Amino acid sequence: NSIPPDTAYLHNTHLPHHYIFPFTSFTTHQQARGTSRERNKTMATTASHLPLCRQRFKFLLATTLAIIVASLSSLVPTATAVSVFDNKSCVEIKEDYDLRNIARDNNVFIVVHEAGEENSAARQHICNKLEATPEERLEEAAEKGHGRRPTVFAFLEVKESSYDTDGQLQDGGKNFARSSLGVASFPSFMFLSGGMHKASRYSDYINHYSGETADGFDMSDLEKFIHKYTGFYLGNDVYNIIFFDIIASKFVSYGDAHGLNRLKQRGLALLVRFSTLFSYKEPFNSIGKLYNRAFAMSLEHGMDYAKDQTKRLEKKIESNQNNVSKSKLHELQQKMAILKSFSEPRELSDEDVRQIYTHSLLHVGLIVATILLFILPGDSEQSAEKVEEGEVINAIPVVAKIVDDDEYDENATKKAK
Repeated sequence: NSIPPDTAYLHNTHLPHHYIFPFTSFTTHQQARGTSRERNKTMATTASHLPLCRQRFKFLLATTLAIIVASLSSLVPTATAVSVFDNKSCVEIKEDYDLRNIARDNNVFIVVHEAGEENSAARQHICNKLEATPEERLEEAAEKGHGRRPTVFAFLEVKESSYDTDGQLQDGGKNFARSSLGVASFPSFMFLSGGMHKASRYSDYINHYSGETADGFDMSDLEKFIHKYTGFYLGNDVYNIIFFDIIASKFVSYGDAHGLNRLKQRGLALLVRFSTLFSYKEPFNSIGKLYNRAFAMSLEHGMDYAKDQTKRLEKKIESNQNNVSKSKLHELQQKMAILKSFSEPRELSDEDVRQIYTHSLLHVGLIVATILLFILPGDSEQSAEKVEEGEVINAIPVVAKIVDDDEYDENATKKAK
């Protein structure tokens, strides 16, 4: 009538707690309880360590992933530009009403300078590049940029005080520039967020450019400031991404390869594709697509593809330069600039080669870490064992009671009667 020691502890909550198991002796129960406790303790210790190990491993993977992403961010390819067009178009503002009227529905980039041709060089430069900026770039920036509003470029020319036709003294905009716009020196540049109304304070909407503005200052920093707030690059410039040019030079160095070198070419093309996979900002997005197409077509048609296309585009530009729009001409020039990275490869230095290997290893590590992070089992097993009250089922084992055989027979006889 005895029960094996393994059943001395109940782990099935469907059985009532008052269920009684007969035991032949107290010694059997004590042995069973000791054996079960040791086994349960071992299982509990093992079970408690497994989730902890998984959590530590997932934390390690997440940390590794963050380090790789940070490293890739610090090595983001940069684009270099060469100006193509030079035209002028900006809006002049003369008083508070003009600016508030524009800033109600638009963002406004403002140039404030003193009167005189020698003081307006920066404004001329910005307005020229604005006129040359492709319309598609401006439209895309209006959809995705700051506040999803278009940006109007305006300038305020501060003049000497003078009397108007009614004999009233006019300060030439100097007071408006200093007290309302917060201008401390000339020239001054600022970005005014749209959405202003009649009672709005300029100080709540203005971001001032804090870089150098002395004579002959570097306009590249100012253009970065403009891009940060407007979401687009000024000008109809032709861009090349230096790192992609390095990869293109390494790519074409293998020629029309087969075997291992062919695999290396495909790996380089794949590296560029991964680098542009999550690029959405202009001009990096559109330029990345052109690089990817150049790599794909070169693999399909051979390494002479870029040379043939470059010659064809040169002839097309030469013969149709006066008959095509500026945006179309810019598109052709941009394609030709990228194709020249393949047709006129640069001589690679040891640093260039190291840069390729560094990017390759970081991208491989990023992919592996991401895959492991997603396929690693979670703690769903533990969650499934929790009831609505937050308690774990069978957290406390139920101990079987010991009943004397005679007492059990007596109870059975009474029930039978």
